[in-house]
Amino acid sequence: MEKLATCLIAFAVLHLVTSSPIEAGHDVNIALPKQRVRRQDESVRDCTAVPPTYPETTVMTDQQLLNLRVYMDQNDIEAYIIPSEDAHQSEYIAEADERRRFVSGFDGSAGLAIVTTNRAAVWVDGRYFLQAKMQLDCNWVSQEIGEPNVPSPADWLLAESTDEGLGASLSNGAKVGFDPTLLSISTYFSYNETFEASDRGIMLQSIEENLVDSVWVDMEGEKPAYPGDELLILEHEYTGRTWEEKIFDTSAGYDTIRELMAEKDADALIVTKLDEIAWIFNLRGADIPYNPMFISYAIIETDAIKLYLYDMTTRAVQEIEDHLKQGSCTPTANCITIKNYNEFLEDLAIIGRTKKVWFSDKSSYAIYERVSEDMQIMEASPILLMKAVKNPTELAGLKQSCWKDSVSLCELFAWLQEKVDNMTPEQAINGDITYLSELSVEEEAVNVRERWEEFRGLSFKSISAFAAHGAIIHYSSSNGTNVPITKQGTYMLDSGGQYLDGTTDITRTMHYGTPTALEKEAYTRILMGSIDLVRTNFRTGVYGREIDAIAREPLWSNGLDYKHGTGHGIGYFLNIHEGPGRITLGYRAHDEPLEKGMFFSDEPGYYEDGSFGIRLENDMIVVDAVTDHSFSTYEYMTFEMISLVPFDPNLIDFTMLSPAQLEWYNVYTERVRNEIGPALSDRARNWMERNTYPIEYTFTVNSGSTEPLSVLLTYVCLIISARLFKLY
Repeated sequence: MEKLATCLIAFAVLHLVTSSPIEAGHDVNIALPKQRVRRQDESVRDCTAVPPTYPETTVMTDQQLLNLRVYMDQNDIEAYIIPSEDAHQSEYIAEADERRRFVSGFDGSAGLAIVTTNRAAVWVDGRYFLQAKMQLDCNWVSQEIGEPNVPSPADWLLAESTDEGLGASLSNGAKVGFDPTLLSISTYFSYNETFEASDRGIMLQSIEENLVDSVWVDMEGEKPAYPGDELLILEHEYTGRTWEEKIFDTSAGYDTIRELMAEKDADALIVTKLDEIAWIFNLRGADIPYNPMFISYAIIETDAIKLYLYDMTTRAVQEIEDHLKQGSCTPTANCITIKNYNEFLEDLAIIGRTKKVWFSDKSSYAIYERVSEDMQIMEASPILLMKAVKNPTELAGLKQSCWKDSVSLCELFAWLQEKVDNMTPEQAINGDITYLSELSVEEEAVNVRERWEEFRGLSFKSISAFAAHGAIIHYSSSNGTNVPITKQGTYMLDSGGQYLDGTTDITRTMHYGTPTALEKEAYTRILMGSIDLVRTNFRTGVYGREIDAIAREPLWSNGLDYKHGTGHGIGYFLNIHEGPGRITLGYRAHDEPLEKGMFFSDEPGYYEDGSFGIRLENDMIVVDAVTDHSFSTYEYMTFEMISLVPFDPNLIDFTMLSPAQLEWYNVYTERVRNEIGPALSDRARNWMERNTYPIEYTFTVNSGSTEPLSVLLTYVCLIISARLFKLY
């Protein structure tokens, strides 16, 4: 009876609140026309029209393709492969290496372009299906990886041409050109295997001069250069290990690079990945947008260490030489020699004739070409796993950086809430781009982080997406696409920071009006999946691909899903995406099982084309699990969530959550209040407290009876308490 009385009182209060006169400044839910945001059918090209019609975001590429085909003819090739990566197989690249963007107009972080004498195509994954349609002109076919009837690039090159662009229609014996510094070894052999299995005689042709670079210079006079800024020495208080301890000094108790080389009988290890080089030498740079990398190569030999730097004039300064002990240590095998970046391939050709050389098949084909076949050890880099398993100093830093980012985002969302609360009725419906927009929130995402002394910029370009723009998984707002934020749709912010003590990546989706039933269901199922994943226990030897479905199951159970991975590794003041561990469906070469000390995102989502997108993302660390049993010799692990930013109760149907999920939710919100609350401004603390209200969930069952009335009242009270909290 006491619960019934409490529920009835709550119901009466709710009735009074919702039936009282509407006052200015209150969150009003009335039937009003929605703000007009471009829908999918208005934002894609129409190549059947005469002339073709395009969205404003399309980049015209007639001249680029015309000039490129001239160079192709001069080199006697019928096709040219243009990867998105640089010579270091980086995901994010410097402006100087954005060749695929220059020639095609598509600027997603991943995608492969191929140009033939009369066709052009770009292969994109599910993150970029919509973006490609908005940016490519009708010279290009968008090949959506994984969709029906979409061939692989090699199969497309072999196939006959069709009206749908499903074939390149090359002549028998045609040569397919590529820059050997940009095409990975594994990709080269994949093409070659496909070509050799056919009877077409098509073959790959390595061309040292990059043809897109030639077109770039022709059209613009010059290409952008690498920034070449001074390097930053990351001190021991942040790294926890010296570069000596990583390469040869065993006193710290960790495996060293030279020990791992000895196990493989390798005389030299070739390091091409920029984040690996930065990690080994405890250096950071600014050549790659958002990722603190510097253009470089390294060769670690049993009797020498060489670091090849771009622009030695500004980089090989005394402070860097002292840090690396260039020529000042004994034995000299433990000294580092700093050399010019352009000397790397020449030195490798000399070493590759007489020494056993270890390099990854993810390295460029140019490296493979310079090492004698009988001197090759082609396996994954040992540094991948060394770097991914964080040491205690790094783990402490990651927790600190995520704490700072959580405080910052609470301040940002409190600012955003205040802007929304102070909207005029007209702004709440139709918006005002000068008052509140995607770009203004994106700018504030930088401002709130700049308070921290350790902050060194964003870890990627923020994804600030309102309504239909949220359905573009890697949407990037610009002056041409920027729209106001109103109460008439979902708003998603995916952003992160680079700090001296870590890298962060957090996403929240909000709705400041009345969400649709689908929006609320999708958000709740995404939250359920996120909670289930972070709560799961798993044993040693388990890969991320084997637990990915845990996060998807609440969506799958009602026919929903998302076309991206659930979790990616994150570097330590390094790349926002880091292997060799990942939580995603499907097999990928060089994946490694999850290990204690790895650092991941947890980011299920759902995207309704032309309508909305929802993603929830937190950062988490693999830690020991507490279990009553320990079968065989396995160790058991789980995740520790270290991102602490409130979810949006307005988008949660709490009745869908299981008792275990709701218990986790309440513990999480209590952590936000206790761990983040004391550092917040009054405005941010008020916002945080409004969005971390504890939810009571009681479910009474007597022997032989489900007590339907009691259950019904419990659910009613649950809904009422959530709504009352939102209104106040």
